[in-house]
Amino acid sequence: MIKGKLTVIAGPMFSGKTGKLVALVDVFTRMGHKVLTVKPKLDSRYGGKNEIHSHDHRATEAIVVDGETPESIVAHILATNADKVIFDEVQFFEKDKVKKVITDLKKRGIHVVAAGLMYDFMRHPFGATPELLGLADESLELLSICQKCGSLARHSERVRGSKSQVDVGASDKYIAVCEKCHRIYH
Repeated sequence: MIKGKLTVIAGPMFSGKTGKLVALVDVFTRMGHKVLTVKPKLDSRYGGKNEIHSHDHRATEAIVVDGETPESIVAHILATNADKVIFDEVQFFEKDKVKKVITDLKKRGIHVVAAGLMYDFMRHPFGATPELLGLADESLELLSICQKCGSLARHSERVRGSKSQVDVGASDKYIAVCEKCHRIYH
C-alpha cells in the first residue's frame, strides 16, 4: 500500500500561500497527477466562485465544502480519482472534521497539501493549521513583508472589521506586519 503524505503551508496573509497552491496544481498536473482543490464556502472573496484565488489574481478550479460529513467529503474526493488533494484556507474548515478527512485521505495513499493561517489577528492559534503542522510529513512557512517597516512579516493585522476571530477579507481589512509593528485594535 502506498503511504500518503501531508504537506502543510503556513504563513500570514499576503505571504503567497494560495499562489503557491496554484503553482503546485500546475506542476502536479503537468507531471500527470490528478489534482483536486478544495476550499471552504466561508471564503467568498473574489466573487465566491468555485476556485481558489490568490491576492495577485491567479486562480484554479476548486470544489466548495460547506457542512458535509467527513465521510461524504472523502467519498466525493475519492470519486474524482485524485491522487493529490489541496485544501486552501484550511483554518476556515471545522478543525476536527478537516483533520479526520485529511487523515483518512493520507491513509488511502493520497498526498494532501493544506495551506492556511497559523494565527489570527490577535496571534491566537487559528483553526486546524497549527495541529496539522504537528501531523505534517513536510511543512513550509512562508513570510510576507511588513507593510509598516519593510521587515519580514509573520503576522496578519486587522485594520478594520469585526472583533470576531473569523472576518473574511483581504487588503480591505488586513495587512502583513512584523513582530515589532504588530498591533491589536479593539
